[in-house]
Amino acid sequence: MVNASEIVRLDHVIKSFGTFVAVDDATLSVTAGEVVGFVGVNGAGKTTTINMILGFTSPTKGSVMVFGNKITLASAYESHRRIGYAAGDMELPDKMTGRQYIAFVLGQSKANHTKRLGELQKVFKPQLDKKIGTLSRGNKQKIALLAAFVVEPELVVLDEPTSGLDPIMQDAFLELVREEQTKGTTIFMSSHYLQEVAEVCNRVLLMKNGRLVEDLSAEQLAQTGGKVVKIVSSGVITVPTKYVKSVTHEHPKHGLVTTFIYDGPMTGLQKWIAELKGVKDIDISERTLEAEFRSLYDETEKRS
Repeated sequence: MVNASEIVRLDHVIKSFGTFVAVDDATLSVTAGEVVGFVGVNGAGKTTTINMILGFTSPTKGSVMVFGNKITLASAYESHRRIGYAAGDMELPDKMTGRQYIAFVLGQSKANHTKRLGELQKVFKPQLDKKIGTLSRGNKQKIALLAAFVVEPELVVLDEPTSGLDPIMQDAFLELVREEQTKGTTIFMSSHYLQEVAEVCNRVLLMKNGRLVEDLSAEQLAQTGGKVVKIVSSGVITVPTKYVKSVTHEHPKHGLVTTFIYDGPMTGLQKWIAELKGVKDIDISERTLEAEFRSLYDETEKRS
């Protein structure tokens, strides 16, 4: 039975290229109005998954549904009318000016999007009157993103969308995503910039070696982090068992170095530190989201 609120659904999708399995038994769904992040290292299978959602390639096994319809190479064209798409390595027509390309994109829609075009020009400040082939990577990406949003699609699919953008333009793009979210636009966005995904997404899917290994809600993302505690001591110390993970011990020349992650109340950590003996140095730093995802990658490696 098709869920009316599901915009994208993959059921046990496998995509093989010869003996290489790029996507391995992926099942996921994206419901209307969600902004879903799709993260993983380069080569994890993100782009192949996106290409199947768009109908650029077909799954070896399993099914891909978009707007309740099974996507095939033949049927994908109709769904494209309702989808905006941009990729970090997207090839745009070099001989066209940006203005000509946007006019071509607008020509695929029956509605008038003049007002929206003006709004997006203020966001991206694109160089529309130069031939695309003469533009820098960042300026090409501005045009690709403008084209993805200009027809006000129901679904926007983005593959490494901020690749090539400077930090100011990255912030402008993230603010645009937030605005689209308030309008109810569904966005599926791949990235390896984990912090930007966490800032705007309702959920984050983690892909590793072609497999979906984590599905984290916004609430779970907010709970990631904690403190990295590094203690240099003259002898062995016993770390707490509560709120502690990823304990390591090293033995350099200047003493024993104990490192661990602590995600409990600071009062408890401070009390434990105050009772330690033989401490030479202590460093406590914030744990980044990138570190949390590296930890998730390590944990899934152990489980596989």
